[in-house]
Formats: sequence, C-alpha cells, structure tokens
Amino acid sequence: MIEDIIDLDRYPIADLASPAAQALVARGRAQLADDGCFLLESFIRPEAAERMAQDACDLVTDGHPQTRLRDREEGRRSGCFAWHRDTRVSMRCVGGDRMASESPLQQVYQWDPLTRFIGAVLERDPFYRSADPMVGNMLGAHRIGDELDWHYDPNDGVVTLMVQRSVSGGRFAFAPMNRPDDPNEEVQREAIDAVMSGQWTGVREVDQMPGTLTLFNGNRSLHRVTPVEAGPERIMLLLS
Repeated sequence: MIEDIIDLDRYPIADLASPAAQALVARGRAQLADDGCFLLESFIRPEAAERMAQDACDLVTDGHPQTRLRDREEGRRSGCFAWHRDTRVSMRCVGGDRMASESPLQQVYQWDPLTRFIGAVLERDPFYRSADPMVGNMLGAHRIGDELDWHYDPNDGVVTLMVQRSVSGGRFAFAPMNRPDDPNEEVQREAIDAVMSGQWTGVREVDQMPGTLTLFNGNRSLHRVTPVEAGPERIMLLLS
C-alpha cells in the first residue's frame, strides 16, 4: 500500500483539497520562487527506502554507462546556455521499463496523487507522467569518480528521489536562481564562470538523505553533482 511507502502523515498529499495539502503546495511554490529548490526530507518511509535501494542496486549493476563532455555547441542546441568550458558527465542509467511493477520505485511514480501534487507545486495544469516506459522513470547511478558537472536544465521542473547516498562526495550543489534574465551570451557566460571558478559566494551544497524527494528549477540555477569520493554508489530516481 502506498501509505507504507510514502509518509502520508508528514506529507498528506492524497487529498490535495485538504488544508494541510494546500499549505504544503504553497510552501513548495514559495520555496521554488525563492531559491529554486524544494526538499521533502523523509518523503519515503525508512523500510520502503531500504527496499528501493536494494531494487535499485540490483538494477544498476548492468546499467547503461555514459562518460562524455558537454561542449558549448550542445549548450546552444539545447537552448540552456552558451558556455565555453566543457563539463563532464559520468554515470550509468537504467530505464523504467526494467523496474518491476511491484517495486516501490514504480509504485511511487505511478501513484496519481503524487503526479497531481507535483503539478500543483509547479503550477502546471493539466500535468502528466511521461508515457515513455523507458525514460519516464529512470535510475541514475554514480560510482567513485563519477559526476554530473555544472549545467542548466532545458526544462524548468526536475523531480528526483534520492535512493542511495555516497559516504563522501556525490553531493547536489547549486547556485540559486543565478541565471541572468539578460539573453546576451557574454552576460550569461560571466555568471557561469563566476560559479565554476568559485567566485560566486551563494552556492549551496545539499546532502540529500535516502528517501528525500526534491523539486528543482534547474533552468534557472546552475547545478551539479560533485564527484563521488567514497562508496556506496550514489543512486537517484529521476521522475519525468
């Protein structure tokens, strides 16, 4: 049952019309407007989080690996930003089509009230899950040395669920709402360089614990996953 997976006592989202759910939606909208990141810690109950981690570890052992550099032309093509530094992507991915329907990894994603809650926070109505069985609900895994270097996202709402945390490294870092409104490439490049060179003092680093649901505006905030330094591997569920 979904109440055995999601802590509905702490996050009463089954009925969005309830005052408690409306207050949570309002808090999420305010947080996203303020710094672009809304964290729901202990969203998944501890026992369910442990099962999620086991299911995920079994799946990522033969996940699809990718290691590449994002270059400036990729940035332009995606409409994200025009950078002049290559940034490294190194991870393994597993598509949702490989997840068992009875796994909490899938049960959370397929639960309609969660979809409605996320849509309400992001102020998107109607709001749908992706119909693609592979990329709609994916696992991203980082071993020692893997990272997801600085970038913006082409979309304005990213939803992730931390499944397994690394002991050292693998932290989510972001520069809250640092993207200039000015479309001039030079202005945007200066803002990006300030973050990448460590000159932008507002960078936040978040140590997400297993079971944390995160809504993030990656289109407005430059962000990364720092290199994993010590195991176990970092595993994140990406909900589209």
